[in-house]
Amino acid sequence: MNINDQTDTFQYELAKLVYRFKSEYDLNDYTIAGCLDFCKLSVLTETDDVIFAGEPDNALDTLNNPDLITDNEEEDTEDDNTDIYPTF
Repeated sequence: MNINDQTDTFQYELAKLVYRFKSEYDLNDYTIAGCLDFCKLSVLTETDDVIFAGEPDNALDTLNNPDLITDNEEEDTEDDNTDIYPTF
């Protein structure tokens, strides 16, 4: 079997698997697409682990409670961007 036949067979079997799970389980399209995307990333990175870069631990806390921001973590304001525009 050449590479084109192998690819066609794989794609056909994968489609059958997806349609079988859609008919046998209550999985929506977004869940199935997310699982396929995770599988794709696992194949491309040759790992079964979840790989992501998250925000620092306090990032969500400061979004929900701005009073937690310290002096060296000042909020961005629109006035901060004025230095990129030259004044004539």
